[in-house]
Parts: sequence; C-alpha cells; structure tokens
Amino acid sequence: MPNILELIRDRVLVDMVRGTKPAGKWKVIIVDSRALRILNAACRMHEILEENVTLVEDISRRRSPYPNVEAIYFVTPSTDSINAIISDFTSGPKPSYAAAHIFCTATLPDKLFNKLKTSISQHIKTLKEMLIDFIPCEPQVFTFDSPNSLFALFNPPSPSLLNLEMDMLAKRLISVLATLGEYPHVRYYDPTGQASSGGLPLAGRFAQMVQAELDNLCRLDDQFPPATSYRRAVLIITDRSLDMIAALNHEFTYQAMMNDLLVMEGGKYVYKAEGGASTDSSASQVAAQLDENDSIWTLLRHKHYAEAAEYIRSSFNTFLLENKAAVAALGHKEEVVSGMDNLKEMKDTLSALPQFQEMKSKFSVHINICQECKSLFERRKLSLVASVEQDMATGETAEGKEPKNIFMDLVSALDSKDVISTDKIRMLMIYITSQGGIQDVDRRRLLDLAKLSLEESQAITNLNYFGVRLSAPEKKKEHGRYTYYGRKYDKKRAKVVDDDLPYDLSRFTPLLKLVVEDQINNKLDTNVFPWMKEPPAEELLPPGARSRNTSNQPGMLASMTGQPAIIGGGATSLRTTRATWAKKGKGGSGPNATSPTSPTAETNNASDQEDLRKNGPRIVVFVLGGMTFSEMRTMYELQKKTRRECIIGSNHIFNSVQFVEALKELHKPDAMCSFGAPPPISKVENTTPTSTIKEEKKKKGMFKGK
Repeated sequence: MPNILELIRDRVLVDMVRGTKPAGKWKVIIVDSRALRILNAACRMHEILEENVTLVEDISRRRSPYPNVEAIYFVTPSTDSINAIISDFTSGPKPSYAAAHIFCTATLPDKLFNKLKTSISQHIKTLKEMLIDFIPCEPQVFTFDSPNSLFALFNPPSPSLLNLEMDMLAKRLISVLATLGEYPHVRYYDPTGQASSGGLPLAGRFAQMVQAELDNLCRLDDQFPPATSYRRAVLIITDRSLDMIAALNHEFTYQAMMNDLLVMEGGKYVYKAEGGASTDSSASQVAAQLDENDSIWTLLRHKHYAEAAEYIRSSFNTFLLENKAAVAALGHKEEVVSGMDNLKEMKDTLSALPQFQEMKSKFSVHINICQECKSLFERRKLSLVASVEQDMATGETAEGKEPKNIFMDLVSALDSKDVISTDKIRMLMIYITSQGGIQDVDRRRLLDLAKLSLEESQAITNLNYFGVRLSAPEKKKEHGRYTYYGRKYDKKRAKVVDDDLPYDLSRFTPLLKLVVEDQINNKLDTNVFPWMKEPPAEELLPPGARSRNTSNQPGMLASMTGQPAIIGGGATSLRTTRATWAKKGKGGSGPNATSPTSPTAETNNASDQEDLRKNGPRIVVFVLGGMTFSEMRTMYELQKKTRRECIIGSNHIFNSVQFVEALKELHKPDAMCSFGAPPPISKVENTTPTSTIKEEKKKKGMFKGK
C-alpha cells in the first residue's frame, strides 16, 4: 500500500524525471522555490542525478545556457515562473536549451497557457499539469507550508482576501485528493451545530469550495475518480478552533518535544559536534535532517521522550558490548561500558571513537537531542508547568481525581522565577480555554502575577479570534463530546481505561483523535460534523455489514470483509532510575509491560504493509489554521490500532512557540507581512481551467503528455 510520500516520489522521479527521455540522453532540471521544496520532500538529490540529470538549477537565478541539452521545468503555474521560461527561449540570440518539458505543480491558468502558446510553442515538447501542489512531510502527513494562512483565515483584512486564501487552499487540497485518487465524502466542523439554520462556519465554507472543486475536476477529467473496488474516502475538514489546547500544551513525545524546545532551521536540527578526528578545538555546527531515511528517527518520533532516551542508551550500550574494537579504543573494561547510562558519558564516548564514523553519525544527533531536551526540561521547571497544564486540560489529577484548587496551582507556577514568560502565557491560555472563560478580576490578577508584557497579554486577548471566551459566561455550557472535559465524563460513564495516556505529564489527548475515532466507528455526531452531501446509507455501514451484491463499477464500492482488528499496545517499562517527570501513571509497569527495544515497540512492522483500505474507507483530515505534532502522532496511533488508513494535513505545522508568536500578531492588519515565516505564494492565479481551453489543448495536439 503506497503512502503519500511514495506516491509523490513516483510522480516526480518516475513520471517526470525518468519519463522525460530527450534524444541527447542528458537533461537539466529548472525549479522555482516552491517546486524545489516538493522535489526535496519527494526524493534525494542523488536519485535525481542518477536519471541522466546533469544539474538542478533555480529558475530565479542567472543560469548558464546549455543549447544542446533539453530542460525539464518543474514550476508552480505562476506569472514569474512562466515569464522566466519564456525568457530562456526568447531573450538571447538563441534559446538557452534545446527544448522545454514543462511540468506544473498545479493547473495552468488559461491566461498563462495562451502566453506559452503564442510565445514559445515551437520549443515545448511536453506540457503537463502534475497536480502535486503540496509537501508530503511523512507517510501520513502533508502540508502546504503556508503559515500566513492563519492570519487570512481568522482575522482577514477583508472578506475578499479570506475567499482568495480559501480558494488557494482548496485547490491545493484537491491536488492531494487527485494524487490519492480519492473523490471523498466531505464533512466539516460546525461548533454551533446549527449550520442548517444559519450561515456556514469557516470550515463549512471551505468544505463548500472543496466540494465544488471536486465536482469540477470530476466533470473535466473523465479519468477521475479512477475505477476502484475500495469504498470512497471520508474527508473531515476542521479548523484550529476545535482544539486550542493541543496547540499550547507541552507534549513530551520525541518529535513534539524537540520541535518545541530546540532550535530548528528549515526542518533540520542544528547542534555542535565536538571532538572527532578534527584538530580544531572549537565545536563545528552540524545540521541534521530528520526524515524517513533515519531509522532511529522513524522508530522514536512518536514515543515518549523517556522511552526514546532509554532506547538510545540501550542500543548504544549494545553496540559497545558487541564491538570489542570500540571497547579497546576506549580503554574501558566491558563491565564498565555495560553500565553506561549517562547521556554526557555517551556523548564523550562518541568523541573518543572517531574511527567508527557510521555508528557515530547514527547516534550522535539523537544523543544530543536527548541531552539538550533533558537539560531544558530541568532548567525551565517543565515538570511543574506540565503538571498544572495536564490538570487544567483534563480536569483531573494524575490519580484521576478532581483537582482541589487548580487556580492556586496555577498561581504557584506563575509566581515561579524559573518559569519563562512563554510557558506562563501557555498556562494562562490553557486555563482560560479549558474553563470556558474566567472572571475579569481573576484574569487581571493572573496577568499581574505573571508579569507579562503588553504584547504577551495581547496574545491572550487574541484567543477570541478562535471563539475562545475570555470572560466567564453567566451560565456554564454543558460539556459536549468534542470538548475538553467531555472526554472525562465519557470515560466515567463508560468506565474506559485509556491506554494512550500512560504518563503523568502526558495525559491530555488531542480532541481530533476522538473525532477520527468516532468517524472510524461511524459514531461521529452529524450535528457537529455535518456532511456536504449525505452518503448512501450502505456507505455508513461498518465493514462486513454491506450487501454482497455491491458492484465494483466506478462510483460504486465493493463490500468489505471483516471488522478491523484492534491491536492493543501494552505500556512500556522504563528504568527504575528515571526522572519523576517520566513516571508512568496507573498500571505503567509490571510483568506485562514491554521494553522499548522489543519488537512490539517497532512502528514499521510487517502488518504495516497490508492493504488497510480493505478494512474500510481512507480517512483524510484537513485542519484549517495549522496542525500540531501531537495531532500528527494520533493519526499514526489510530492507524496502528484500528488498521484503517488515516492521513492528516494542514496549511502549516506549528509548534507551540510559533503558535504563541502568531497569536501576538493576529490582531494587526499587516500581520501576514510581519509574521516571521515566509509568506504564501501569491502569484498563483485562478487555476480552474474552462472546458474550452482543455478541449483546445487536446484538439491542437500542441504539447504531448506522458
């Protein structure tokens, strides 16, 4: 079952690069900035160069001409990129390249198509719309890398800008669905539960655009959707207002924790590599790319930090015990080496083994991550901060009891000199959000106690853009199922033991997990998540309960066999010398607990290769306004548990620090320009082609497709 990363890799490497076969064998690739990000996510540079590609160049920079070599242009369908292509063949005494093979990430607008047609049609051998205008981050995750969408969606300077932003996001989401070959049933988040009687909420308006784009693509492309025996996917469109706490609380799984606490540059972890063969006494900066090619990363990214650190310690010691040359190089006795469990000791040991480069590169980055995270956890008193956060977010203590005085617990944390202002802001936001608003006098008292700046206080005020009440209402709202304390009451009624919350400081579960879980079990509330088009009744039946006479014709879906197997993951035992913040909650140790190094801890096991779509329709979730690392993790957990394919995407992935910084700017009219992240691509024009232009392309036969 190919995942979204593999699908994009095939489209880029096989369909585009390998599929272009010039007469002269060799070719160059020209990309713009956004296409380059897609290219880097899809494959590695050496894989591209192995396909008779001499070099990859930036279209915006001055380039040397290669008049005897054909060029592949992989670009966004923007005015700047199309003008640059035309310039390559018209500005000089002769064309810069022998011919052009143009591959657009999205649909080419009519205006730009006509411009190419009238300018350089004689030089174009291929013109193809790839419909891959998104970045696949992980096997189950995609993003549009558009952080500024948050401002346009939740505080747009004008209604027209909001519509333009949603139109752009809708078209990019269509490219995801086209790549997956899915024409899904669409449903959206309606926090009021009254969309049928009033205007559509933000997610509803966006869902309307997505549905219209899907219907249009289906009308224009007779190959979409492709014939399949699988049931139609379900697309759930929600927005950041569904769960603000998930964007604010401290998460201590490996990936989320390091992105929250450490310095990341362009998705790379930057650290100082000391020692080694170099004679330079100063440490050199190393940028480590953490992706699917790092087996340790893929294994540990969704595990709790304590498990990750234990796995690294155990694996490192195993290497030393099995490698006599390494022990000899250290001059240590084996019994001394086997007792190595200190991160600093491990780091010093790596420095003393310059000859073991493969092992060194494998472990050094993760040892540095663990050591730095541990240091920051202790220095910033995150044990105190996270304990208060978890009690506020869940409405209960680690022992499962009602907190006696959550307000005073918060006061104590805010009064600590060791707690930094960003963590104080996050605690205050979580308290206000989870309580559904607080008394104005209490809010002023807490703000004074935290000693926040005006800008930091404004970030809290800006929560109202997401529908968060700052002041306590006269009458408390009832806790619905998709609210923070609604989960607690559901657990009490059903007496459910949640195996996903084994750590005292990791008890909070993102609400999105409950939403997707209910969708998989066909229990998702239609008042809170209405359908754009109500699916046929048989589409909502569980696998195995459908008619055996269902046809496999396109548009019809075959019956599924059997209920999805529920695979429970046991709690993982840790060393008894673990820090208190890593302590398990109820029932976290014992003879039935598994080791982090055991086969059951592996995420890439043989069962992951099964065709999960046979167990039920694919679930695709899209979050307007940005998603979190904890929400990404829950999709992997649900896929493993239910054996159903779950994919999540958003306009951007925010860590909590970035989200707080965005909140500080949200009220400003020019926030989209002043926010630190790069602005979204603004040159993409109306990318919905008319059927007339489509027919003209076919009729003229000017450009050949693959």
